[in-house]
Amino acid sequence: MNLTRLALFCIAALPLTVSAADRVPWTTSHLHGSPEPPSPYVLERAFPKVTFHEPLEVAMLPGTNRLVVAGLHGDLVSLPYDDHADHADPFADMTKWNPEVKECYSIVFHPKFAENRLAFVWVNLDLKGKPNRENGTKIVKFRVTTDDPPQVDLASGVEIFSCMAGGHNGGNLKFGPDGMLYFGLGDTEVPDPPDSKVTGQNISDVHASVQRIDVDHEEGGRHYAIPKDNPFVATPGARGEVWAYGLRNPWRLTFSPEGELWLGDVGWELWESIIHVQRGGNYGWSITEASRQDVRPDRLRGPTPILQPTYAHSHEEADSITCGVFYAGNKLPELRGSLIYGDWQVGTFWSLKRLAPATATEPEKVEVREMCKSPLLPVGFGLGADGEALACDHFGGGLWRFAHNPEAGQPSKFPRKLSETGLFSETAKQTVVAGVYPYETKATRWADGATSERWIALPEKTGISAATKELGVLGKGRWVYPTDAVFAKTYRIQDKTGAARNIETQVLHFDGIQWGAYSYQWNAEQTDAELVGLKGAEATIEGPKGPQTWRFFSRSECLRCHNMWTNYAPGFSPAALDQHDQLAQFTALGMIPETKSKPPEYGSLTVNDGSGKSAIPDDLNARAREYLNVNCGTCHRFGGGGSVRIMLDSGTKLSDMRILDEHPLQGTLGLPNGRVVAPGDPGRSVLLQRMATGGRGHMPYLGARSVDETGLVLIRDWIAAMPPGESSPDLRKQREAERDALAVMRKNYGLPIRPEDILPASLDTVVATGSSALDAALGLADQSIHGEFGQAVIARGASLPDPLRRDLFEHYLPAEKRRQTLGATFDRAALVTRLGNATRGRAQFQAICATCHRHGADGRDFGPDLTNIGAKYPRPALLEQIVEPAKIIDPQWQLTILETKGGATLSGFISERTADTVTLRQADGTAAKIPTTSITKTNTQRISVMPEGLLASFTAQEAADLLEFLSKP
Repeated sequence: MNLTRLALFCIAALPLTVSAADRVPWTTSHLHGSPEPPSPYVLERAFPKVTFHEPLEVAMLPGTNRLVVAGLHGDLVSLPYDDHADHADPFADMTKWNPEVKECYSIVFHPKFAENRLAFVWVNLDLKGKPNRENGTKIVKFRVTTDDPPQVDLASGVEIFSCMAGGHNGGNLKFGPDGMLYFGLGDTEVPDPPDSKVTGQNISDVHASVQRIDVDHEEGGRHYAIPKDNPFVATPGARGEVWAYGLRNPWRLTFSPEGELWLGDVGWELWESIIHVQRGGNYGWSITEASRQDVRPDRLRGPTPILQPTYAHSHEEADSITCGVFYAGNKLPELRGSLIYGDWQVGTFWSLKRLAPATATEPEKVEVREMCKSPLLPVGFGLGADGEALACDHFGGGLWRFAHNPEAGQPSKFPRKLSETGLFSETAKQTVVAGVYPYETKATRWADGATSERWIALPEKTGISAATKELGVLGKGRWVYPTDAVFAKTYRIQDKTGAARNIETQVLHFDGIQWGAYSYQWNAEQTDAELVGLKGAEATIEGPKGPQTWRFFSRSECLRCHNMWTNYAPGFSPAALDQHDQLAQFTALGMIPETKSKPPEYGSLTVNDGSGKSAIPDDLNARAREYLNVNCGTCHRFGGGGSVRIMLDSGTKLSDMRILDEHPLQGTLGLPNGRVVAPGDPGRSVLLQRMATGGRGHMPYLGARSVDETGLVLIRDWIAAMPPGESSPDLRKQREAERDALAVMRKNYGLPIRPEDILPASLDTVVATGSSALDAALGLADQSIHGEFGQAVIARGASLPDPLRRDLFEHYLPAEKRRQTLGATFDRAALVTRLGNATRGRAQFQAICATCHRHGADGRDFGPDLTNIGAKYPRPALLEQIVEPAKIIDPQWQLTILETKGGATLSGFISERTADTVTLRQADGTAAKIPTTSITKTNTQRISVMPEGLLASFTAQEAADLLEFLSKP
């Protein structure tokens, strides 16, 4: 939004003195529902006359027609399994058994209940303000009376099992067909840092695992026995109760009709897991998350191999999985035998149907289908007397069943054109209708040179409210949006002539259950825009520097940023709106609740001279942190899903961002002794390399693909203002020489000169190393390197065979002079079938791969020898290895970082380990033998040293040539 439009917004559109009476209602919306077909199922309220207090689990009382409902706070009730029931009868109050009971997670009845009347209840005691409590989780055995209605005899309670309570406690009790009691326990910790008690792979305790015990026998002073066929009974130091392990927070267990154990494991950053549990199975936590995302690969592993989950949902569609039940009813016969489960955070339900069992070479095959979306918070499930699945809505207090959706198969009425949305009175002119209000954010994302304009529209005169309850990671006071709330943003860009054209209008819509993100692509005539498909699209547009590719992101990609961790609309928040009286104006209009914006506590580094002064000017620190927040902080934040655990959101203090002098987990990208941020040394900062490159490793991963020179200079200045970090004398000397050489050349070539007068040797010096090349790229960005000298630097850098340095310069060339590269996404099948030339491929290998790998007589012995790689992998699999280098990594090629007492840091692959020494194969081809007594820290990571996106900056022919060469022996 330009200053003129902003002034109109503040003065004309919203006078300084306004009230709710001045607000114009928005009545023209056609944004309802979703573009996708209606869901096949809907939810119907069971027992509509009865509301329960935060129900967690339901179970039929054996031998009766009564349903028992367990409430979170220890109150259990029962009622007839009849939808005409108008009240529930008390069944038990666990606080009367023990006043310290804070939570009740589960109840289960003994398989021989008719004979012994035994029930088993899971309770957690009050933590008393502490993060954990020893023996605070208890499983208690009670007898149930024969009264009508029956109740739990609290005086009969016998504690049979106890363990630590706090954080992730896991969550319920199930008897297996073998008569044994199974229950799952979490890692007893808060989400971050992950698994701080390091219990995930440790079977010497019972946490982060599934237990199996025999409650019909007693031994060793316990009120239960450990079954002799449990997998770790004979393992030294292990808890014999453990049945499976490596679980973060197993929330709900169930048994299939075949008697097999299944559970849902609540994920961390990216994945939610449904697991068919194997005896002795290790499911990876906290080394990995769902065997897909490395978390702490340096930690010791348990005694059995890591297994993959049966099915994993990404955090694009799920946030906190709740395992359910196997459907056994007659109402929906097509679901019989399918696992019904849901997500506590997003309210979506799925069915999982087993297609084929696992074999020696193939995993179990399943089919997962979305059943429906809902506003519920499904925290538990159960089966009714008729086999119908019941879902517990935790906060709503209701029980729900599934039914066929009568609208299934009907076409969606969601608007396919922007002009049909009801947002604009004149779509071509972007004139909004009454009731749609513009707004501006404090900072905006870089969008490949495009500018944007934003609006908010709330139906009728509804307003945003402040939440009175916490919801997962979202606290009280967060903004809660009304159904059919809409945000819209139009991107426009100027071409070489200065003419501005609309490219895309993005719409964020809340349907009352979930948020949907949609893109409308403007037509060539600039009269209207068409809805982009589910998977997104790409188009070539005319930008300020000529033709450029514009990416219309898929709907799931958009929701990577617009998710619950950012309260879905991160750009419309108190902090983002805290300028130009916007908060006051929207509050006066009744559109938002009265909210005070707290200034971010960015924190800063202080000068190490005892003065306590900040090394970074406050204004520079604030601008840099806001830039990182909007461009990077949606992923790189707690829960954001960034694959690297750095925190770039504005809510994290500088000292807690995990970037200062930190080793980059995914490689240094050619920077000598590179760090995520090397304080005082931008040229060694991988964060800047990722921002500056136009090729592999470019960040942000989702968003703009071109380099934001203004933002790059801002972050460069921010890093340069920091007190220098520690580095070796040799490295400091090298960096000083590189900077001095560049300064001299800037001075020597500062006046207009002819390109032929620029010495080639000088140009080679400028781009000699990764750091000097990055320094030069930063000079181009701030235009301290410019004119004919700048053009010569660009030409030399863009011609380099090393892509890590070349990609810093090539994007400065005119579009017609750049290589036509594959980019981030390409047709793998077409590339596999493209004819390649092995001779040219060898040259590609020598220029790019030979620094780490050997192939015949070429290369260096650092990474795996690729001489016969073509015999090991067929061409499609070989391509997959290059495109996804971290997908499969042999343990011997896991990167290890060693730190010594002398302060040295070495990285490479461990080739030999003895009691006295560790031999590390390094990237320069040498082997370092380090005495174990001098090693202070070892960090082994299941990541690939090979950069991701290796082929992004290759042309199709170059990639085909490399494949051809690697395929040959």
